[in-house]
Amino acid sequence: MNNLPFGIVAFYVFILGLCIGSFLNVAILRGLSGEDIVFGRSRCPKCQNQLAWYMNIPLVSYIFLRGKCAFCKEHISFQYPLIEFISGLCFLGSFLAFGLTLKFALVCFILSLFIVLSATDFKETVILDYHAYLLAFVAFLYSVFKFSDLTIVQSLLGGIFGFLFFEIFSFASRKLIGFRMFGEGDSLIAIGIGMLFGIKIFLVVAVLSFLIQCVGSIPLLIINSYKQRKIQLSVAYLIVLFSIFLLIILNYIDINNSFYLFFAIFISALLIWALKNILFEIRTKKMILDKNENKENIENPPYCLLPFGPALIFAAFLCLFFLPQIKEFFKIFIS
Repeated sequence: MNNLPFGIVAFYVFILGLCIGSFLNVAILRGLSGEDIVFGRSRCPKCQNQLAWYMNIPLVSYIFLRGKCAFCKEHISFQYPLIEFISGLCFLGSFLAFGLTLKFALVCFILSLFIVLSATDFKETVILDYHAYLLAFVAFLYSVFKFSDLTIVQSLLGGIFGFLFFEIFSFASRKLIGFRMFGEGDSLIAIGIGMLFGIKIFLVVAVLSFLIQCVGSIPLLIINSYKQRKIQLSVAYLIVLFSIFLLIILNYIDINNSFYLFFAIFISALLIWALKNILFEIRTKKMILDKNENKENIENPPYCLLPFGPALIFAAFLCLFFLPQIKEFFKIFIS
């Protein structure tokens, strides 16, 4: 292997990632349906015809079949090539960062679990317990094999802290507004991420995940509120999103201190008004839920439009590869 050109090895690693991505699709879909992951031939989910081997070649089959089943001609979910391609990129990126080492293999395992956990959360807002526990176990091995600066004790404490961090927030939100701010699955994911990074970096991951969630969810919340003709609420969400971008941008612009203070007071006042409107909307929906016996038919509260798990996982992914740059960003932001 050492004699092969670097580009050839990278190509094979990418192909391996595509193949693993194909298996991850099976793990995602059969995990949600409760089917056996290892045994059983692949079938079209719509017509139930068994697929031949050449219909299961990662990416290639989807392209040549033009995204349609060879039997019933129904469209194949774009999830299949997307997961395969993301997996291929993750394997390639891990190879470029760590080479063909044990650390590379362990990181690929972690990233594969990240993909599966994100996909099940996106599809059905479900985190399967055994996926989260497996992530915690592999994250623990990461410190056992000395691939991080954490001791085994620090890794275990990070996992405990991660779980308690989200559970305390959820307990507080349930007391204040009647809903868990985070799902139980998010707390389970936090165990693995805490064990992977330790307490200090976990806090960085948590803050980064909140930013990612806001940037991802708020535009959808604005559109959703506008469609419901709740103009005041959509403006409130817009102010929150604008304030986040402004806080980031102002740290990179040299402006007069007195103007900065005036602007900060003005934006804070707008934020208070916006948060008051959003909190009122949450409380209103809580009252509707309390009065309605069939709670499943009630629209989710505003902050649940997108699941939080993928944002948490994406933040962990960024910290796994770009931690020095992220630390520098937070230093500039805080200073």
